Amino acid sequence: MTASTTLRRFRRAAVLPAAVLASFTLVACGSSSDDDGSASSSGGFELNLDDCEDPDAATKEITDKITVGYSAPLSGPIAGAAELAIAGYDARIKQANADDELGGIELEVSYKDDAFGPDKAKANATEFLQKDKVDLITTFGAGQVAAIADDQNAACVPMLYPSSSDIRFTDIEAYPWTLQFLPSADVETKFLVDYIKSKVDDVKLGVAENATASGAAMAAAFEDSAEAGGLEILEQTEDTDPTAAATKLKAAGVNVLYHGGVTGTCGVLDQAMARVDFKPELLVKASNCANAAEYIAAGAAADGAVVPKYLKEPGDPESADDAGVKEYLSQVSDVSDVADPNNTITVSGWMAADLLVNTLKQAADSDAGLTRESIMLASRDQDYASPVLLDGVTWKSSAERSGGVSGFGPFAWSHKDQRFVPAGDVITVD
Repeated sequence: MTASTTLRRFRRAAVLPAAVLASFTLVACGSSSDDDGSASSSGGFELNLDDCEDPDAATKEITDKITVGYSAPLSGPIAGAAELAIAGYDARIKQANADDELGGIELEVSYKDDAFGPDKAKANATEFLQKDKVDLITTFGAGQVAAIADDQNAACVPMLYPSSSDIRFTDIEAYPWTLQFLPSADVETKFLVDYIKSKVDDVKLGVAENATASGAAMAAAFEDSAEAGGLEILEQTEDTDPTAAATKLKAAGVNVLYHGGVTGTCGVLDQAMARVDFKPELLVKASNCANAAEYIAAGAAADGAVVPKYLKEPGDPESADDAGVKEYLSQVSDVSDVADPNNTITVSGWMAADLLVNTLKQAADSDAGLTRESIMLASRDQDYASPVLLDGVTWKSSAERSGGVSGFGPFAWSHKDQRFVPAGDVITVD
């Protein structure tokens, strides 16, 4: 499926009613420094190829085309949000090919629909790995990563930059061939706990989590960060029934709320809170609760909601002359019929592809040339300032540190401005 075919399919299948849109990732190839079958990157990360299903495939040089198998929610409850991310992703891939950034090697993305279902993602991955023989694989969601990781690691095919933040997959020894894109949930939630403590003196904390693998992982990480930060959680609930959740949190006397939402489900809780007249002193959300369309749909109810951000706001007037924003907008200018270029979700998709292109270029420049092994080694040796990252923030990975951004800035949704505005300084977390 080509990128243009994918976008046409989105226009047919992913235009959802507003209410639906509003209710919107084990080891066989362990790493070892003592095996003869390992190769080392300049950053010290090593891969043991001895247990790979096909070691020769992992070291075979790629000379003409590199294929990414992407299991994505092209339909289902979060298809609208995924459309935004993939539009940005495809725009960056298209530009890389147009500019011949990989020196004569074409980058191709093949999509299969999983409707945001882990079981379907696993079936898609089986086809990608066994039938299509893709060079790389990726997906959208923590549950999907969990469904794919066993087979993908056994095949020694890199899973690079899936949209997931589950801390299980930051274990480099256990998942040497898997590297997530989103900030690790433990790092992100520690930032939020510190922010809460800096803003509210007498914290009465509540948690609302989405009833998905992604939501559960974020909520669990927040619980650990809150405990480490000396904050007690008074009430915790799922956001499946937003009105019931809002009522329960209000009754508990919560004045600070963390919403571990999933893209597409974030704004609907805000609306429910307004209906029951529940307005906590501070509302913070997971970084993936950054889809502007949800907040616009929620109206004044979403005003003031804070998310940790690491990406620039293309719609911010102060970004009009930013070189990185200009570069990004020039590449996504033709996706406006399917996605909002100013939406953070579109920017995030572009960023994931930009990071992938940077990784592939780094691998291609290595002594081994472009191979699955060299790609994975390069992915574990990144300190990359993508054009769309906030000034001073880079995307980092190493042999000791699973990937993620080096800092966050708190941004609050402004109902008046219809965009996120800065709500504090950018803080380095690593």
